[in-house]
Amino acid sequence: MAIKKKNSDKPYSGFILTFEPARTEWLAERVQSGKQISESFSALDVSFERRELVALVLNKNPFSINALALMEKMHGSGGAGKIKMRMSEILPFPAPVTHFELSNLHFELKPCTPETLLRSEPIQWSEFVDTLCRLRPEMQERITEMVARRNMRPYLAGNSDKIDRLNEQRDGLGLSLDIAQIDRAAILKSLNPDKIPKANSIFDLLDNLPIAERSLLEHDAPIIKKLLGTESVKSAHFSEAGRSVRVHITDQTPLESVLGIDLLIYSTCYNNFLLLQYKKMQKRVKGWAYTASPTSNIHAQLESMRNFHETVNNEPVQDTNLWSYRLNNAPFYFKFCEQLNIDARDDSLIPGITLSEPHLREFLSLPAAKEDGQTLTIGHQNCPRYLNNSEFIQLARVGWIGSDARATNLIRKLLEENEKGGRRAMLAIIDIPQTKEASSRGKKK
Repeated sequence: MAIKKKNSDKPYSGFILTFEPARTEWLAERVQSGKQISESFSALDVSFERRELVALVLNKNPFSINALALMEKMHGSGGAGKIKMRMSEILPFPAPVTHFELSNLHFELKPCTPETLLRSEPIQWSEFVDTLCRLRPEMQERITEMVARRNMRPYLAGNSDKIDRLNEQRDGLGLSLDIAQIDRAAILKSLNPDKIPKANSIFDLLDNLPIAERSLLEHDAPIIKKLLGTESVKSAHFSEAGRSVRVHITDQTPLESVLGIDLLIYSTCYNNFLLLQYKKMQKRVKGWAYTASPTSNIHAQLESMRNFHETVNNEPVQDTNLWSYRLNNAPFYFKFCEQLNIDARDDSLIPGITLSEPHLREFLSLPAAKEDGQTLTIGHQNCPRYLNNSEFIQLARVGWIGSDARATNLIRKLLEENEKGGRRAMLAIIDIPQTKEASSRGKKK
């Protein structure tokens, strides 16, 4: 896989990290097991890049380099203003590189701690990495790949309609994986940006597309036909610990001409449907905002959704069970999206404002929605109440929101109208086991 590098002539240099004894012992166990590690740094005068490459010293007597690691910034802080970083990729050396082996370096190694961070000089860092490759030739390729990945651009950076649609599909895939509690980071980080020019869906960026088994595709065929109105879809199957997501994307229209993405989520556990429509916000002086001008199709979409409540109220109530109760049985949601920050992690979801159709309708009727008293606008500067990504995921994961099967005909009609308006749909079918016991609540999967 070719590597996309930042357009920067400034040479990079990383850190050689050492830790206090108890922490060193804990880290050594994690490194050998291949588990991710988070670390807090309190040297606030040091500026971190979106990715950092560090060498880990886990033996001090004798001194040796035990591993290389890529670190990325985490959300939040490590307390008291500390910066929290995650070591997401760790390359342990089966035979640690000893201080004696490094004695021919033209400088003195200066390890630092998370409290006394000291970035190496670029020339010294380059010599240090080259020396590691020379001393461990069997690991040279993996070391070189790690150095290159540190320089990689955010996977879907750019300003074009095609990049916007790929990012919306990427976000839809990420949301679906999170709802099913499947490792989002591992999948989103595997996207290959070199494939963007020929890609017609987010699946085209996966080097190893997890193809759904034929039996699963045949099982999903009726609901795909009923909701998407076509059998011409591209599909992928993701699974973990008894939970699975099968994602189907309509693939007839060139992505460059698609005006927006509709994510339809169906949970077999709760027999509920959610339709999330993506809307792109624009950067304004006061922040990110979406303008619902008189010509915006959002008004027609809201009018079509109004029929949902009348239709459902006129149909027989379905049988109730342990999984059928909803806090809100409206299936329609809008996600007003910001642009991904250039420094965002590769597994990040798009930040933005998610509103249910009833909430959006009520908000647009309020004086606060009118910018300068005239233009309807949705943004952080005037809409303080909304669902963020985590809140939407949690509500969807446990079935508190969404409609039952009575909504399927109306969802299909709305998707047909959206398709005529230039939008493309993706369907995520989420299979999670039903359990009649509450003993597993709160336990990490």
